[in-house]
Amino acid sequence: MRAFRKAREYVPVGAMIIFLITIISAILFAIIRSSVPFADFFNYYISAPTRFIMAKITSWIPFSLAEALIISIPIWTAILVYIGIKCAKKDAKSTSKFLCSIFSIICFVFITFVWTYSSGYSTTTIDKRLQMDREKVSADELYQTALWLTNNINELSPKILYDETGASVMNYSYWEMSDKLCDAYDKFSEKYPILHTFDTNLKPIILSEPFTYTHISGIYTFMTGESNINVNYPDFIVASSGAHELAHQRGIAREDEANFVAFLVSMESDDPFIQYSGYLDVYQSVMSALYSADKDLYKSASSALCSEAYYDRVSYSNFFKKYADSKTSEVSNSINNSFLQANGQQQGTKSYGMVTDLTVAYYKAFVK
Repeated sequence: MRAFRKAREYVPVGAMIIFLITIISAILFAIIRSSVPFADFFNYYISAPTRFIMAKITSWIPFSLAEALIISIPIWTAILVYIGIKCAKKDAKSTSKFLCSIFSIICFVFITFVWTYSSGYSTTTIDKRLQMDREKVSADELYQTALWLTNNINELSPKILYDETGASVMNYSYWEMSDKLCDAYDKFSEKYPILHTFDTNLKPIILSEPFTYTHISGIYTFMTGESNINVNYPDFIVASSGAHELAHQRGIAREDEANFVAFLVSMESDDPFIQYSGYLDVYQSVMSALYSADKDLYKSASSALCSEAYYDRVSYSNFFKKYADSKTSEVSNSINNSFLQANGQQQGTKSYGMVTDLTVAYYKAFVK
């Protein structure tokens, strides 16, 4: 008892509680990583309701709380440095309590990650959940899948508006798009009961234009439960990124799987533009893989794409030239790559493009 009182002089009670929960969370994290069935259970019955509550709470805030916190980092850093210097000048007890408080913040981030999002990296893979065979794909399989995507894009193209630059245009508001995507997720969940259905919103990033230099079109923040979208990107990327980030919000953590679920959800939408965006986004990944596999088949598949969609892609390439050579993107890519690898995605940021394998597997299982 005397030792506990002595410890309290240097370590706040709140910090002690945080440290205890951190230890429990670390044990839980180890179990999640080692047991797929437990990860499935935890992600669906524990993490999903928690993410939903967080998303509902932050949905009342008209701006991205995560973006506001990031923007204010310099201010909080300056405040903490000032407090730290004052504590260091005062005495050892004050310094110890300050350091414990800083460590508690780090621990709290880890706790939040474990309880809300970490299990998504260890669940049964999406191909197994949808009973598909994910195998190494051939050039011909890529070609056949590309043609299937092309046919759907060509059929949808007459229903899409294009501006003078050739870029496809979303003919409704950003918030309407958010509602349409949530409706599509509801339909997806009825067809594939692997996700919870809940109505949330997509937060537009206020500083989207400078944020584009990171080459990030959207980001889900587990600390606030928000799906944040870079609205500076062309409309079809905004829509497909919105579907991607909502997949993260619903517990699909792996990047290739989030891309794939976003594609499946777009197909369930009643809205032609969301369907078109989903097809065109995945088409680009499949065509990139086909180009590497067989350039002749790539040329053949490219020639089948309608002129409207072709110029939409050209417009996107022209848009991206301004942001292509960016040191900021190198830093953000390095951070994201390390985060993904630390969570079991050995391919790192390359895992985004692995949606190609899943798309081909879907084509072989349900379309061919």
